[in-house]
Amino acid sequence: MQADPSERIGEPGQGGGPPMLPILAGLVVLVALAVWWFTGSEEAPSQEPERVFEPAPPPVPEPEPEPVPDIPRPAPAPEPAPDPAPAPSPEPPLTLEVSDEALRERFAPVLRGGPLASALAADNLVERGAAVLDGLSRGVLQYKLLPVMPPQGKFAVRKQGNQAVMDPAGYRRYDAYAQAIESLDDELLVVSFNRFRPLLEEAYAMLGYDAEEFDNALIRGLDKIIAAPVIEQPLEVRKVEAVYKFEDPALERLPDLHKQLLRAGPENTRRIQDKARALRRALLAQ
Repeated sequence: MQADPSERIGEPGQGGGPPMLPILAGLVVLVALAVWWFTGSEEAPSQEPERVFEPAPPPVPEPEPEPVPDIPRPAPAPEPAPDPAPAPSPEPPLTLEVSDEALRERFAPVLRGGPLASALAADNLVERGAAVLDGLSRGVLQYKLLPVMPPQGKFAVRKQGNQAVMDPAGYRRYDAYAQAIESLDDELLVVSFNRFRPLLEEAYAMLGYDAEEFDNALIRGLDKIIAAPVIEQPLEVRKVEAVYKFEDPALERLPDLHKQLLRAGPENTRRIQDKARALRRALLAQ
């Protein structure tokens, strides 16, 4: 999905960076957390560990991306009326140093018992999330950054004539991940993101980017998910050393994100894409 430049929404009189939701808290803890989130397994190609504070190596040059709409900032809350009684202590400002505990407190009850819960055990969650989203915006899955529980069982292949194909029964391995992503509450993500947005911009700038471009990366990441192909028929594969690759060269050339969604099956891909569309709408409508 490409964004229309005419959709750009900016708050009048403000030249600061555009806002974004906690989609990170969701997209990170979602879809990196999607998303992320179909972490490697025996079928994933081996990769060198990624560093949280360094951007991934630049990809093969691609066409200049289309402009994406700014995500509007929520209006500031009105000043409370004077109260003769002592006012409660204001919520302390968030910093990267204390953000891990704040994220765990907010999302542990939501993710408890699910396949994404283990991601909250990592440290530097905001920084990891910004790096995951940077990769996601380019279709790259950075498997090492958010330790999500791997799917149970092995990559399933069956024979169809003389050709090996992905066994649709293997798609069930990813049902719990799709369900966990699907069940994330949009309102919780919006409220959380507005709370953590300055830290996400700060972490994104640590990767060497302009902090104000973080919302563009976020929208591009969601658009990458939405643009993934959905293929109903079993896909032909071949084993190359210890991993399976798609027989169709066009599929093998797809971004890692799209290939991982193909492994999750058409039903789970649609569920994740529906969530990405809902989050995109929520981001632009606040």
